[in-house]
Amino acid sequence: MRNLLITAGVVMAACALAFGVFFALNDDAALRRAARENDAMAWLRAEFRLDEAQFAAIKKLHDDYGAVCGEHCAAIMDARERKAPAAEVARLEKICVDAMTGHFKRVAALMPAEQGERYLATVLPRVAGYAHTGAPTVGAKP
Repeated sequence: MRNLLITAGVVMAACALAFGVFFALNDDAALRRAARENDAMAWLRAEFRLDEAQFAAIKKLHDDYGAVCGEHCAAIMDARERKAPAAEVARLEKICVDAMTGHFKRVAALMPAEQGERYLATVLPRVAGYAHTGAPTVGAKP
C-alpha cells in the first residue's frame, strides 16, 4: 500500500509539473490582455501572429468596413422596431451575413494561408447564427 501511495504521489507531481511547463510555454500575455479588454484587433494581432504590414492592412479593412456594418445593423434594428415583415428582416440579415462573410474572407486573404483558414474557421461559425444586434465581438458566442 505504501508503494501505491508513493507511486500515485509521484504520478500526480509529474502531471502537475507537465501542466505547469505546458502552460508557461504556451501562455501569451498579449492574447490574455486582448481577450480581457475585449479588443478584437489586439486579439486578432496576437492570435494570428500578424506582422506590422499585415496588421495595418487588416486594420484598414476593419475600419473601412465598420461603417458598412453599422448601416446593416441599423437597418435590421429599424426593421425589427417597426415590426417589418419577417421576409424583409430575413433579407436584411442575409445582406449583413453575406457582407460580413466577404469581409472576413478579405481579412483572411491578407494572412498566411494556414492562418487565414484558421481565422475563417474561428469567425464564420459566429456569423451564421448571429442575432444582428451589433457587430460580433471576440466574446460573442456563435
